[in-house]
Amino acid sequence: MPSPICRMPDSRWTSCVPILASLWCVGLLSVLAGCSQEAPIITYQVPTKMPAVLAAEDTRMIAAILPQKDQAWFFKIMGRESAVDSIDDTFREFVENIEFEDGKPNLDSVPSDWRKGAARTMRFASFDINTPVQQLDLSVSQLTRMDDWSELVVMNVNRWRKQVGLAESQKEWASAETMTWSGLELDEFADVPAIWVDVTGKASDSGPPMMAGGAPFASMAGGPNGGGTADAAADPHAGLPRDAQEAIEQAKASGASMPAAKEKAFPKESASDDAPKSDPALDFDRPEGWRDGRMSMMRMAAFNAGPEESSAEITVITAGGDLRGNVARWMGQVEGGQPDDADVDQALESAEKLTVAGRDAQRFILHPKDEDSQATSIDATIVPLENDFSLFIKMVGPADVIADQDEAMRSFLKSLKY
Repeated sequence: MPSPICRMPDSRWTSCVPILASLWCVGLLSVLAGCSQEAPIITYQVPTKMPAVLAAEDTRMIAAILPQKDQAWFFKIMGRESAVDSIDDTFREFVENIEFEDGKPNLDSVPSDWRKGAARTMRFASFDINTPVQQLDLSVSQLTRMDDWSELVVMNVNRWRKQVGLAESQKEWASAETMTWSGLELDEFADVPAIWVDVTGKASDSGPPMMAGGAPFASMAGGPNGGGTADAAADPHAGLPRDAQEAIEQAKASGASMPAAKEKAFPKESASDDAPKSDPALDFDRPEGWRDGRMSMMRMAAFNAGPEESSAEITVITAGGDLRGNVARWMGQVEGGQPDDADVDQALESAEKLTVAGRDAQRFILHPKDEDSQATSIDATIVPLENDFSLFIKMVGPADVIADQDEAMRSFLKSLKY
């Protein structure tokens, strides 16, 4: 319907104008009155302490240097201190039990949550390790071994110290330490220690926090010799002078003697009352005379047995790998080389069949052929589990100690429940 105002005579329309103008002014004044009200004040609480995940962290590097006949092998992880703290025990357990085949490390026993990384220059292998703070990068690499083992170790450890902002060390092994490693039980490496490196400092640029799943060390930078974390991740030999690398390749002709090892390959009894306890999922009766061994995240139980000065170590772990492959590696560890297929076949045929924790199991007692009472022997039992994993109960030590502990091991196996 048309508006009544439009149909009014001109005189009535004119009389309505003052009324409309008045109404418009009232509305405008109402709006202006509303605009003149003061906005409420909102108070925010801003924390003055930066959350830990955002705070600048020290950089920690953990690494192992393992000797082989012609090469030195390097296993290294570097990243934010809190991230490395969360996996240090697992990493050390891993490198302490690495076994080599034809001079190359067998990496089938890496923890199931470590993912194989992309191929990179100067590396044998890479693994990505997720933590709540940062995705860590494990590099595995090798260099031709110098005849002077001490010189090689000092050169590399001091190079790594620079990468975390530390000065070079003039102490023995550049302040690194010797470590227990099963490969040192082989006669050809008996006079050369494996080396464990653990250094913490301020890298040249620690960068923002890297959450799990991010590219490792992507934001960390440094020059070729500046020790930057990006270079350290991409090239495990970053910062090593070119002449030093050439010297490593040529040093075998120098005839320099190697230093003697500082400690035996067999681990010492744990001296800490706060050491991790055995896995509660594993139940057993401890044989008389077995002492607490060094526990770690991978070990469900650990003991030492026999004389203090030449003890054997007993460990219980779960891991993968096929039966024949594990037995062949153990035989190579005892004999110091790749065993013949016929010898492996014989070992498999002569294995003792028994029941452990309600499951069929096989026990292998492997002694060296030279019948040296102090040579390394292995007593290992494999208990197949689900998903291609097995329970490994393994005792490593001098042949005479392994023989003396036969009944104790048999009693332990009989008591196991899992």
